Amino acid sequence: MRKKRPLLFAIALPLVIGAVLLLRIPDFHSTPHPAETFEQAKDLFENLRRTESSLPLSPEGASRMLDHGTKTPRAFVLLHGLTNCPEQFLPLARILHAQGANIIIPRARYAGFADRLNTVQGNQSGQDLIDQAAVGLDIAAGLGDQVSLVGLSGSAVAGAWMAQHRNGVSKMVLIAPFFSLDSIPAPLIDAGAAVLSRLPNFYHWWDSEKKENLTGPKYAYPRFGTRCMASTIQLSRNVRENLSLMPLRVAKLDFLITATDTAANNPLTKKIAAELAKSNTVPVTIEEFPAGLKIPHDMVDPSQPDANTEIAYKKILELLDMNGPAKAE
Repeated sequence: MRKKRPLLFAIALPLVIGAVLLLRIPDFHSTPHPAETFEQAKDLFENLRRTESSLPLSPEGASRMLDHGTKTPRAFVLLHGLTNCPEQFLPLARILHAQGANIIIPRARYAGFADRLNTVQGNQSGQDLIDQAAVGLDIAAGLGDQVSLVGLSGSAVAGAWMAQHRNGVSKMVLIAPFFSLDSIPAPLIDAGAAVLSRLPNFYHWWDSEKKENLTGPKYAYPRFGTRCMASTIQLSRNVRENLSLMPLRVAKLDFLITATDTAANNPLTKKIAAELAKSNTVPVTIEEFPAGLKIPHDMVDPSQPDANTEIAYKKILELLDMNGPAKAE
């Protein structure tokens, strides 16, 4: 019996550790420091760009701000996807700007590097996504009387967290939120994420055949890190844990998904939207592009294969109550 105890301990210990990691919902934090004036917002953005100027970013990789030189009635925070960069949202930003709004597109940590095969992107965490959203919201507070946020994929999960924790946002549109992976049961993904978020990072190609020659935007990363994805799921777990516990702080929350999404778990997103609508008095809606339109997961970047941004932009602008043309003037 004594000889078996070390073996039993060796087997039980990893199981206990795994169970603890899965049961513990990770914590995230954010402290608002909103700009009080347009001038403060400009200063915050200039400080951000000075910090970014010391990094080896591509021309497309830096944070962007499109403004009219003064505070406007509407301001928008646009949050790019996990392996993309601010360039992804620039065409939509130009449309919003042409309609009289100020726009901030903050860069996420480790995004936008000129070396698309860098070995740090995988370290991007759920907290980094929250920090990206917080920077954008801090700046936008001084850019417009009414602030709206648009997040895509992983950053949409950060947007959902902000909807639960931060005041001062009027409208929020969460596009193809990456709450979990498509076609795999969420509990299994949650368990894997709890473990992978603690293990050394390794990379997967978005397309194992094309690899770095992946079709699409040449400023986006052609691969993703396991810890980055796992930490995003950890952030999703935090959001899901608080669906009925934390009232929404936004005036209106819209989800926009596509039936041909091969990345995000649409049934889970629908379930989340339904629970939020049930437990909150503010309007919560969800709209889905039908499969026949073949709208991709990244419905924002015109450089994506089969992108149909004219249709996607029209819907996004409608949800944002910006009903002007869906093309930049």
